[in-house]
Amino acid sequence: MGRTMARIEKANLRIEGRETWLVPFSREHMNDPAYIGWLRNPDIVRTLNLPHYLNAPVPFEEVQNYCNAAMASATDLFLALHYAEDGSFIGTVKAAYINSYAGTADIGIMIGRQDLWGRGLASDALASLCGYLLGSGGLRRLTAGVMAVNPGMIRVFEKLGFVREGVFREQDRIGDDFCDHIHLGCLKAEFTGAVQ
Repeated sequence: MGRTMARIEKANLRIEGRETWLVPFSREHMNDPAYIGWLRNPDIVRTLNLPHYLNAPVPFEEVQNYCNAAMASATDLFLALHYAEDGSFIGTVKAAYINSYAGTADIGIMIGRQDLWGRGLASDALASLCGYLLGSGGLRRLTAGVMAVNPGMIRVFEKLGFVREGVFREQDRIGDDFCDHIHLGCLKAEFTGAVQ
């Protein structure tokens, strides 16, 4: 079987949270001026471990290539994050390296709308994604990596049942400094689904 998405169908997928919803990322999202703006904002990308995005404005062609590859990937689920209150596109969520044979995937999130930070939307979106992946998606284990300078995101994952499995000391660079990279994992039985 290898790495396939046999159990995870992208077509017509919509994952509902309490305050957010997720749909497959599309060309419409890619061409939204807000999206490239987020990727060119150092405050937004500084904890995404994309140092080359910080050095100079990322070219749209590079973003296009990344998005097209992610949308076409058989092992990635690249989703647009929408705010339920007004339906606006506010960020992205990704389940990468989906391996249906092993039942695993690695997840991450970017909320581009800074005015919505700190409102629990990351918890809501990740809870709904994890619930989907560990439920009808047929997976049994999820992982995530977070830069140590982002303790809020570490708390989000831990509230959902993720456990710190490793620390890669001074793995990530942020400006002129280095910080640890925290590796977290969650087995299906550990997932709490908690949204706070």
